[in-house]
Amino acid sequence: MYHFIVNIHGGSGKAFLKWNKIRALLNEKHVEFKVRVPQGVGDASRIAREISELPEDDIRIVVVGGDGTINEVLNGIKDFSRVKLGLIPTGSGNDFTRGLKLPRHNPKKALDIVLNSKGDKKIDLGRSTVLSTGDSRIFGISSGFGLDAIVGTGINEAKIKKILNWLHLGKLSYAVLTIQTLFTMKTYEVSLSFDGEEPMKFNKLIFLAAMNFKAEGGGVPMSPKARGDDGELSVCMAAGVPKILTFFKFPLLCMGLHSKSKGFYLRNCKTLELRSNEKSILHTDGELVGNVDSVKFEVLPGKLAVLV
Repeated sequence: MYHFIVNIHGGSGKAFLKWNKIRALLNEKHVEFKVRVPQGVGDASRIAREISELPEDDIRIVVVGGDGTINEVLNGIKDFSRVKLGLIPTGSGNDFTRGLKLPRHNPKKALDIVLNSKGDKKIDLGRSTVLSTGDSRIFGISSGFGLDAIVGTGINEAKIKKILNWLHLGKLSYAVLTIQTLFTMKTYEVSLSFDGEEPMKFNKLIFLAAMNFKAEGGGVPMSPKARGDDGELSVCMAAGVPKILTFFKFPLLCMGLHSKSKGFYLRNCKTLELRSNEKSILHTDGELVGNVDSVKFEVLPGKLAVLV
């Protein structure tokens, strides 16, 4: 039995047509499946929780949607030991499926992979915990503080994205909004403790991203060497340089050539505690967590079985 969580209201606007094709293929192949359609924010988490509590030993959940829907599903699953997750991407970024090297523009091929997989591959997930409240959220792609969080959580409402989508240039939205935000945002003084080590001070922090996969924001390779199955998070940070210099280095970031460039700091770790002199936006997979000044990022090794 396959449990499909189908977001036909979000993504690129073509999700409904893609789902109709997938449903026809399932019927043609005589696959046993059930369908649940989220109706609003948080509904995918509720549905995933209900499915993951079913009295079955092998629960196969297939998400037809984008990164936001996947994040909701991950945060709804109660017992990861009995769940295997499949993906048919219909979003605009699709960084989770990109990280797994799955087809992002071929629903039929994605479905074939889901149906033919034993689900014996396991990947890491991450968790972000707000230290002041104890509230936490799981992430599959990344969690970030500062610039990438401000952009990631605001991009779906940005007017520039709507304009660029209309011009069929939607992939430029993240870059354009990043540059726009860079010159209006604050920078931060932060203390970072990697894997319980002595805290290190950094000034003029622009962003910090804890990456599970190498790319976020529709393919921006923040941590080019990150892997989702190595038991570590890959941290990418920009700090200690004027914002104008970061602006000129932004193309290096987009090409994944920033690792040895002044102002960027990359390091792998299992845990990281961040404390800031001021609050900023925190995100998980582009979903807003809150406005915070302290957070712990940690890896959850081999947490999720995937149908790949």
